[in-house]
Amino acid sequence: MSNGNGVTARISAAADTVADRASAFSTTVAKNADAAVDKVRKAATGVKQAASGAKKAAKKAVGTTKTRLQKASADARKEAAALQRLRAKKAGAKKAGAKKTTARSPAKKSAATKKATAKKAMPAKSTAKAPARKATAKKAAGTTARKSPAKKGVGKKTLVKKNAAKKGSTR
Repeated sequence: MSNGNGVTARISAAADTVADRASAFSTTVAKNADAAVDKVRKAATGVKQAASGAKKAAKKAVGTTKTRLQKASADARKEAAALQRLRAKKAGAKKAGAKKTTARSPAKKSAATKKATAKKAMPAKSTAKAPARKATAKKAAGTTARKSPAKKGVGKKTLVKKNAAKKGSTR
């Protein structure tokens, strides 16, 4: 079906080039899409690995903190128990000491013990100044600022007013 000018051949050649270009374009697009998928997949695995690493690190940090806290708690319990024993020991010693002092007779005290008790009885001199009391200053300021309410009663002024009213009514 040729008219002799080669139109059919040209049309078929053009169709072939269009088909070739379309297949080349589709393979290029497919390759690019595959490359993009590979990049996304690699990025996703990288993120997954980073997340698992962070998870492991957090788990380790929490574990070490837990063990430290448990150790500190155990140490605190031990110290509290030791302090309780010491306090109980001191309380027992005070009771025993009180019983011993009551059992002694006052006639048997030596001169050295008398001096020691005399020193204990004397108040110790303090070198530090006592802080100024602010409460008294505030209290004094508060009492001077207040006014007492006026007293109502019969006074000279009220009598003068009453007398003036009486004189005014009689005129």
